[in-house]
Amino acid sequence: MPSFLNKKTAGKGILVLKATGFDLKATVINGSRDELKVTVSVTSHKVEPVAALGDVFEQLQNVLGKNVPNNVLLLHISAISGLVEVTESFESEDKGNLLEMLRWEMEGIVATQSPNWDLGWLLMGRGYISAEQRETLTTLVAEEKAQPSGRGPMRYGEVAIREQMVSKEQISECLHIQQQLQLSDQRLVTQWRPQVDKASDPVGMLDAGDAAKKYLCTSMPIAQHQQWLEAVKKISGAAKVPRLNLRQVYPFAGSTVPLLGESDETILLTEFHQAYIYCAVLSNGRVLDAAMIKCSNQLVNISAVADLIGNGGFVDIARWFVADFDHAYSEQVSYLETVLGLAPESLVSRTQLNDEALLCELGVAQHFLGASPLLLAPLAGMPPPDPFYRSKTFKVFMGVLTVPLFIAAYEGYYHWTLEEIRQELIAKEEQLNRFKASKKELRKESQEAEKNIQLFKEKQKNLTLLQSEKQLVEQVIVKRQAFMARLLPVLSESINDGVVLETLKETKWYEFSLTGKAVDQASIDDFNQVLSISLEALHMYVAKSPSNFSGDTALMQNGVYAFEFLLKHQETE
Repeated sequence: MPSFLNKKTAGKGILVLKATGFDLKATVINGSRDELKVTVSVTSHKVEPVAALGDVFEQLQNVLGKNVPNNVLLLHISAISGLVEVTESFESEDKGNLLEMLRWEMEGIVATQSPNWDLGWLLMGRGYISAEQRETLTTLVAEEKAQPSGRGPMRYGEVAIREQMVSKEQISECLHIQQQLQLSDQRLVTQWRPQVDKASDPVGMLDAGDAAKKYLCTSMPIAQHQQWLEAVKKISGAAKVPRLNLRQVYPFAGSTVPLLGESDETILLTEFHQAYIYCAVLSNGRVLDAAMIKCSNQLVNISAVADLIGNGGFVDIARWFVADFDHAYSEQVSYLETVLGLAPESLVSRTQLNDEALLCELGVAQHFLGASPLLLAPLAGMPPPDPFYRSKTFKVFMGVLTVPLFIAAYEGYYHWTLEEIRQELIAKEEQLNRFKASKKELRKESQEAEKNIQLFKEKQKNLTLLQSEKQLVEQVIVKRQAFMARLLPVLSESINDGVVLETLKETKWYEFSLTGKAVDQASIDDFNQVLSISLEALHMYVAKSPSNFSGDTALMQNGVYAFEFLLKHQETE
């Protein structure tokens, strides 16, 4: 761990710039990976990169004179880190394909975790209102929108001025900052590092890209990344500023990870930033899990943090370190202490530093010096300067002395480069042909699938019709069963002692033929009379009967009377 000593250190050191969106802090750090010291730290409240850089370098020159470092590291709030898991089936040998996949995965993380440049947060970031005042203004604005009125509801800035929390000038300043921070180009520049499991590769025999299942990535909008590169390039060497080299761009999240070292304990690190809270689980110099909770568009939801820490890989931890950058989260840390059952250890006491706000700078400085190469994934800074042999002086000198040799060497290198490019193009063409063949197969499978889908839809339609018909038949059967259940008792109750029923046949829909024998004509007449009355309840009538009442008589067969009744359903009007 670094110890912060009062003795002087050699060299100009490293200049760490921290851009929060509201201001720019510049910190000079001297020493080595085992011994660091903060020399000076200055702040500019200007937002435009070139103006802010000019301001901080002017302040640094007043303190350090010509000893301002030329090696620069940039901490930027829009640089977002994330832990991306890659499935075993993914082909990661092609670095270009891997980078595109990781960039695609990081788009969702950046969109979710990038700070919201709303007016309330800008006012709070500039120090014009407190977090409590911001919450009060948010409530008042919501009440304004809920009240019906002849004119539109007052906006956030208007309510803040009405409540005398800010001035018109402060609102105008923050609106100008808001306009500058909005980016139309949301494409990302991405860098990654594989998280190799040391337990499965104790001697480092496996290739890092093949052994890794997770990748620690950092992404930042290309527009902002390029904006700062151009700003450093523009101010470099101007107005007594040294020739600057922006080496790397770091995210805020996890910037203090290098300060923990490569302990074999399972350690939880929790960083409380103004825009978000970052939690990471580390063991043996490897990030096992990481998560961020954004709070730039609302106050800290400590319950969400507690739920996060209470699940997954955040559970079985041995030690817990806390970095409270704004000195405003002591109550939240106490609440988490009850959830974890662990007493938090402050990174300030661990590093013997009195100013928590410089923990980020010290962490990235130690990472840049090589203390923990796999714990952060910084973005690239300015490209290296052209090699010395491309300088004008060297070209003139070599042109006079060794023009033929130089040309031969250059032509050889050029030919070798062209051959590499040609081989790469051949490989790309073969890959493209494979893609075309695969696309053709996929198109064929897609057409076959479309046919199967149409067939399935037809079968499904037929099934629906059959189910409707089945339901209709079931309804008719139930209705018929109910009718027969009422008809049979009517026939039974109408029978007298001189009548015997033989058959009951349905000749047509609700038309029945009833046959039987009787001992005499009087029994048939009595049966006919009782049956006619009973059938009225079923809306039926005797259409034909061998009864004297209808003018017909039954036929006598072998000493008994055989009869046949015809029962019909009455037609509804």
